[in-house]
Amino acid sequence: MIGRLTRIPLRLALRLVLALQVGLGIALVVEDTREFWGMPRAPDGPLPTAPVSPGDQTRRYDPRAVPRAPGREAPGGPVRFSDQPGDLTFRFEDGGDLGRVLLLEGRIGAGDSDRLERALDGVEPPDTVALHSPGGDVREALRMGALIRERGFDTAVTAGAACNSACPLLLASGVERIVSREAWVGMHQAYMAPGTIIPSRDAVISIQALQAEVLAHFEAMGVDPLVQVPALRTPPEEAYFLVPEELERYRLATRITD
Repeated sequence: MIGRLTRIPLRLALRLVLALQVGLGIALVVEDTREFWGMPRAPDGPLPTAPVSPGDQTRRYDPRAVPRAPGREAPGGPVRFSDQPGDLTFRFEDGGDLGRVLLLEGRIGAGDSDRLERALDGVEPPDTVALHSPGGDVREALRMGALIRERGFDTAVTAGAACNSACPLLLASGVERIVSREAWVGMHQAYMAPGTIIPSRDAVISIQALQAEVLAHFEAMGVDPLVQVPALRTPPEEAYFLVPEELERYRLATRITD
């Protein structure tokens, strides 16, 4: 099914994505009476850690944390990171085969694109930007992604690391995009920031405009915009984790590692 979808002409693909957006808009109108619509609910229990497989790819999403692979005390791989990252941090490390690595770890928030630019000023540039993030501010991620591509960096999600929600926009921005089979790359619908209360009509307009920016970003980075279809089918409190075949098919990964 996915193979047939990736052969759909871009114009038709965009129509399919926009049709899903109409469905999202209807859902928002229904939810208009909720105080904080679209805001992910905290999971009732621990995040499922079972590896995903085709047809079994949806897990609960917690914006405060990232999944942890079963049997691991903490994620591993060429770089070290936490399984419960806080606000976004920047750290340079030796990434082995990845070369000099800049690890971006934590939630993406307002001002992080400016912080990233400052972190890169006056230092030896990294070969690779490694990612471990539960996501965050989509527009900030778009700005950071544009900077990553402008500087010509590769991106990577290493073994046990997670790149969820807005984070795949950063992954997509690498010249080469390296993803481990033991990594988590998850997507879902965009949602309004906590505490945002606006009429449903304005919310739909805002979300659709943001979605257009996301689609344009994926296309500009050489990623198939159809990667957004499973995202738009997945509510904010869940995440759809892409399997390696999908990562390659949608060109979100240019290389899969063991």
